Amino acid sequence: MYTLDPLNTRYSGRISFGLLAWMVASAIIAASAGVSYAVLKNSQVAEHTELEKINREIAICRLNTNQYRAKADALTNRWAMRDRLNQDGSSLRDITHDQVELARSTRETASINATASR
Repeated sequence: MYTLDPLNTRYSGRISFGLLAWMVASAIIAASAGVSYAVLKNSQVAEHTELEKINREIAICRLNTNQYRAKADALTNRWAMRDRLNQDGSSLRDITHDQVELARSTRETASINATASR
């Protein structure tokens, strides 16, 4: 039947130099592809983490802005201001429409004064 004769060339374990070179080259290519994939994936994860951090900071800034606007609106609300002034016992009081004077530009004032003096 089958013998493990060194003379039997059909089952010899010889590998040609060309096949060995192709195997080494394919192993190097596969290893470099794996390393490249790991490096690129790591940089992708790092960028994703950085973007999440920036988005979180933007959300915090927007929240702070909204809170400051709400506080500013609460402080500049004329009804709330009026109540605070009354609570503090301030001497400031409401003014009537009769007390309001309109400011005019100097040209209008000069032309009104010129027509009034004639």
